[in-house]
Amino acid sequence: MFSGSRDFVIERGTFNYAGRDVNISTYDGEKDKGLHILYQHTSTSAVFNAEARFPPPLCHPGTQEAILRELKDWVKQDDAPQVFPNDSSIRWLYGPAGAGKSAIAQTVAEACAKDGSLAGSFFFWRTDSSRNNPERLFTTLALQITGAMPELRPIINSVVVKNPSILTSSIEIQFNDLILQPWFKVQMHQKLLEKPPSSHLHSDGKSQTTMFSSALDNTSKSMRPRIIIIDGLDECSNSRDQQRILSIFRDAMRKYPLPFQILIASRPEPRIKESFDESGLRTICRWIPLDDNLYRASREIRKLLQDRFQEILRHHSHTMEHVARPWPTDNQIEILVRKSSGHFIYPSTVLKYIDDDGAVPADRLDVVLGLQTPEGTESPFAELDALYRQVMLNAYRDDGKLLRILGAVLVCQAHERPVLIHFLTTEMKSLGALRATLSGVHSLFNGPSPVESNLQFCHASFVDFLSNRKRSLQFYIDQSDGHDYLAQCCLSAIEDARSKVIPQSLALEPGNWSAVSISALKYALLHWAHHCIHACGTAQLLSHLNTFNVYSAFTQFQYLASNSPRAFFHQVHNSPWSLGNFLLQTFRVQTHFKNKHDKVLQHLLEISTVGFNIIIPGRKIAVQLSPDLYSQTADEIMVYIISQLVPPHSMPAYLRSSSVTITPLLTSEEQG
Repeated sequence: MFSGSRDFVIERGTFNYAGRDVNISTYDGEKDKGLHILYQHTSTSAVFNAEARFPPPLCHPGTQEAILRELKDWVKQDDAPQVFPNDSSIRWLYGPAGAGKSAIAQTVAEACAKDGSLAGSFFFWRTDSSRNNPERLFTTLALQITGAMPELRPIINSVVVKNPSILTSSIEIQFNDLILQPWFKVQMHQKLLEKPPSSHLHSDGKSQTTMFSSALDNTSKSMRPRIIIIDGLDECSNSRDQQRILSIFRDAMRKYPLPFQILIASRPEPRIKESFDESGLRTICRWIPLDDNLYRASREIRKLLQDRFQEILRHHSHTMEHVARPWPTDNQIEILVRKSSGHFIYPSTVLKYIDDDGAVPADRLDVVLGLQTPEGTESPFAELDALYRQVMLNAYRDDGKLLRILGAVLVCQAHERPVLIHFLTTEMKSLGALRATLSGVHSLFNGPSPVESNLQFCHASFVDFLSNRKRSLQFYIDQSDGHDYLAQCCLSAIEDARSKVIPQSLALEPGNWSAVSISALKYALLHWAHHCIHACGTAQLLSHLNTFNVYSAFTQFQYLASNSPRAFFHQVHNSPWSLGNFLLQTFRVQTHFKNKHDKVLQHLLEISTVGFNIIIPGRKIAVQLSPDLYSQTADEIMVYIISQLVPPHSMPAYLRSSSVTITPLLTSEEQG
């Protein structure tokens, strides 16, 4: 709702956070100041009904019934008073990619939100920087809990108002201060209200801790637990962070009678399985494997295929008039069930591929059924890999554009995809050309088309496929190729901006620059070196770098970082101190390629290790550098640069000048 907004106040307004699970009404700008601050430190794309996840994965009606029934019974069994913790506190739903974990988690979340038993949800996703780490996990859950359990709302609000730094504290402290302690305070307050005033003095000699424990026990017996759903824990990028999250839940649920049940869904990655196998978690957690035999996934996949094929037949009735009925045959459906190996991602991908408006479904089904799995493979995803390869084969052209695009998507964060689309559109001359190149692989992306999905792959298994040479064969993508391509895009964007704004003006006037163009230039200036350092170093990239006017780029960077009329680097680089990082990255680029190609990119070496001139009207300031400088941090480099100036504090003023220019320290005559 407020994404991208800053410096505003709502007076007695109403807003909803992420739909049904949180409803913060009659929002008072002063009274609920803490909740507003808390909202700004949440991941709005991580909750179960976030727009960013639409359409979310869901269990097809009539499928996954056994496991959904078990989870429903688990939630409902605690409507009756019970003493916590017990072996019902935590459930771990695990299985391989494509087994249907996220669909189950989503279906349970929607059902619990509808009946009021959902405390909060968080769906990790590896390519979304706001939800591929734990930094916003407990802030997001805490804000949802204020809607699900209103008695906690004023306490959590007060915690944030009194200590805003809690929002950037460790996740252990966040959980304790935003969830655990507020719950304790509510129960203590309730217990004190139930006791006569004289008992508050503890005249009987009992400690406050004893009374506190009693309050929790008594209240927990009448409190209906609410469920917290964590999906895709394996999508949290750091395995250590995965274990920290599990440790937090383990310690809290073992020590205290909390009103929560926790459902965690993930792949059975080694570190995650190791944590769940510890005695501390094993006693309060029940494992739920997504096993083909246990939950009869094949039967449910068969029903999914039968229902969806009937829908496809109705939708494509005109192009399917000539096809013999019944279509598909029972034998064809059984072949698809067998190929699925109990993984829902396979039939889901097949159905999307067959339901393409630009093709005859019967022909597409024949293609799928004719696929050959490589002999000797033991991969559980052999059939899925064969499908991916067939989709890629149909869409592939010898010009290499498709693989270049997919490689760029692999190394580009989700929130930066609009910039990537801008880069791709610029290279291919039109958005239509980009759409045409990706049209053959639309079934591998979310949404109605790849562009509309912001180049979001439909499933993590496709990323795994592209990154594994044995699985993808000729379609294997080395991430260094993606970095190489993005490095070239960045250099082109910087040079294009130079032709537009230098030497006339560095100001980005709204009439001359679109929002996405500004974002693209910002991305290019911030990330060109990162992509170069991780690039494979093609001849095209080296050619770009050899003609790259690094002094001009430095000039653009320092001006926009220090004095942009549109707050260009407001949240990333808002002072000249960030220029030390530019020099540090430039030095690393030269060093990286020197190891591969001797005597190249001398201009990068000179600006970072020899120095440069800062030229403003009537004055030239020489800044001398050395290679030894780069054993220090970017800030220390900047301190060193400023120390050479007289007076030193003039540096920011120099860099904010609209007439400043960065030039080589040595002219060609001096070098000779």
